[in-house]
Amino acid sequence: QKSARKSLENMAATDESASESPQRTIEVIPYESLAQAGGALRPKIEQAFGFDGLGILAVSNVPKVNKLRADLLPLAWRFANLPDETKRQYEHPDSFYSFGWSHGREKLQGVPDLKKGSYYANPQYDAPVDDQEIIKNYAPFVHPNIWPSEEMPELREAFRAMGQKVVEIGVLVAKLVDAYVHETEPTYPEARLADIIEKSICAKGRLLHYFAMNDEQDLQRNEDTSFSDWCGWHNDHGSLTGLVPAMFLDAEGQEIPNPDPEAGLYIRARSGDVVKAAVPAGTEEYLLFQIGETAQVHSGGVVQATPHAVRGVNRLGVSRETFAVFMEPGWDEPMDPPPGRRPEDAQTSLAAESLPQGVPTLASRWQPGIDFGKFTDNSLSAYY
Repeated sequence: QKSARKSLENMAATDESASESPQRTIEVIPYESLAQAGGALRPKIEQAFGFDGLGILAVSNVPKVNKLRADLLPLAWRFANLPDETKRQYEHPDSFYSFGWSHGREKLQGVPDLKKGSYYANPQYDAPVDDQEIIKNYAPFVHPNIWPSEEMPELREAFRAMGQKVVEIGVLVAKLVDAYVHETEPTYPEARLADIIEKSICAKGRLLHYFAMNDEQDLQRNEDTSFSDWCGWHNDHGSLTGLVPAMFLDAEGQEIPNPDPEAGLYIRARSGDVVKAAVPAGTEEYLLFQIGETAQVHSGGVVQATPHAVRGVNRLGVSRETFAVFMEPGWDEPMDPPPGRRPEDAQTSLAAESLPQGVPTLASRWQPGIDFGKFTDNSLSAYY
């Protein structure tokens, strides 16, 4: 089965202007409140992940997250600045570059994407299965991790520690989502999303380095330039994505504040508006969570993924480092909505019409009866 386990972060771009985009505040739930499944937190889950939501939620006051972030994100810059011949040793074509280093292997509108480099690994299991036949047939999902043990021995521990923290909090978020969806649609299994995350052996971490712009022409933004300098419009196709707040580094690899107020995460709302997603001022030690299309299908559209893009920094010599964990089922997980929902409820015609140009509709890649592996294949084929 030829499936590549990648975030769909390299999608078609549009020419919308960030400077004209309104800003909307991301819903925040304090870590200490996560145990309140449903109840008082239902409005926040609905505001974040419901039809009119931004598809994203912040969890604040997460223990140790700032230290874990500081330990990991600068390593993205360090690895990306190793000699090219060294980095090539950690590429893995047999998994379609879904483990180890990947740079320029993905395509944006048919052109190799050289604006970012990624280091992929499973944050929970270095070798999730022993069966060589399974590894061969499903390498993008379960190939053993590849670590640069000689050049950067600290990467493995920092990557796994941060990734496991994201999954730990992701399970708690999933339980809130499950309670909300089950209350809305009683035929939805009470713990479907949480069970998927807790039982899956296929979570994938992606350590991202967005290369600095070093040419004045790269900085020119006008009506003819694409909206997304660093990451084009896309929906995550997994179940739940956990994101670590980005870090900006100068040419020497030292952390600096974001020098460009227009840079950052943008979301295409169901209204068609492009909005800049912002965490409220004063939010500390937080992680971000985005709903993916698999959870959208499994909920029958009760929760919705939203197209998002990353606007680059309009300054020379500034790179962006971040980390994402894609929490998703195994390749054989059925992709069916609850019995009480129709297939067309998973993505209404109104929702499909609000997609940015180049983002394929759900119906073009998903039909009831397929499994997650096939859905992954279809999604990647639609983009690459």
